[in-house]
Amino acid sequence: MSHKVLFPERQFVDVAGRKVEVKPVRFRDFERFGRAAGNAIAMAASQTTEQLYVYATKSGVLLDVLGPATSLSKWRIRRLPAVVVVQLMFEVIRVNKGFFEQALVSAASVLAGAESSSD
Repeated sequence: MSHKVLFPERQFVDVAGRKVEVKPVRFRDFERFGRAAGNAIAMAASQTTEQLYVYATKSGVLLDVLGPATSLSKWRIRRLPAVVVVQLMFEVIRVNKGFFEQALVSAASVLAGAESSSD
């Protein structure tokens, strides 16, 4: 029996008239990305918009999320308006959440198939 490993389809967003690729997070960046994304989501849920912008721009969370998961260079990220970068950060988190959900569904179906064939 052969199984196919899921690889997410490329997704793009428009940032200031430029197509930016939103990439799936690589394994080597997964822990740092997850921590940064979790902190950003927690801040968004409990802080004002102004506090979120200050946190995101000063903490390094933007580069931890956008660096490994977009086609933008760190130089370009630092030069975008803060409101654009924060919006892009949440789009990257949303897209990667979708990638992970697809992978979990795929893994669950593979495991369910393995269990039913061993019965």
